[in-house]
Amino acid sequence: MKLFRFLLCLTIGLTATAAYAQPNYMLSTKKEGTVALSLGAMALGNLWSSQQLQGFTEAELMALDASSVPAFDRWSLQRWNEGAGHRSDLLFYGAAAWSSTAVLIPAWQEKNVWASLPAAVMWVEMNSLTLMATDLTKNLVSRPRPFTYYNAAPLADRMDSDARKSFFSGHTSMTAANSFYAAKMYSDLYPDSRWKPWVWTAAAVLPAITAQQRMAAGKHFLSDVLVGYVVGGFIGYMVPEFHRRR
Repeated sequence: MKLFRFLLCLTIGLTATAAYAQPNYMLSTKKEGTVALSLGAMALGNLWSSQQLQGFTEAELMALDASSVPAFDRWSLQRWNEGAGHRSDLLFYGAAAWSSTAVLIPAWQEKNVWASLPAAVMWVEMNSLTLMATDLTKNLVSRPRPFTYYNAAPLADRMDSDARKSFFSGHTSMTAANSFYAAKMYSDLYPDSRWKPWVWTAAAVLPAITAQQRMAAGKHFLSDVLVGYVVGGFIGYMVPEFHRRR
């Protein structure tokens, strides 16, 4: 019920703001309706798939064969580093804070708080799309995390259903989405800024470091973070582009 209340509120909110325009971005009933329907479909799929996901038994953990992992993914095996996991959390929060600040740029430029409404709606859409796409894929693919192959990792964590959610990396996808969203917003609103190369460099490096920390923590394989980077970066870039005034 909470899920449906969230989707109902999101749909009403997107529809209510659909006619609002800002010099660089335009909300529309068609675009926001498409996003809301996409989110609704993914949420329903995610609700069903999450109920199918079960944790490992000890017998299943013992049967895991590291040799079945592709060679390019084996770097993450035999790793369990909670410090790296905490650092990846901080990197994600930093990216979210950066993108949240970018939402305020139109209001600052026009000295009108309502000028940031399109940016705020896009920020919600960007994060919701990335989160739903990531979690739905995790539940459907059900790939064991690297630490499930490592006997030194805590047994409770290895047996938890979350241990089957390796592909693809949510920390990497969410960090990339927020970083690329912030850089895209800055580029659109300050097209002649000499800081653009540095902004885009930061946007590219932040999720890359996050990806490395997720692998160091034993949470993800290389293929998990590469796909997460691409998916998150694509959504973070395309949501503002999708709403640009032509």
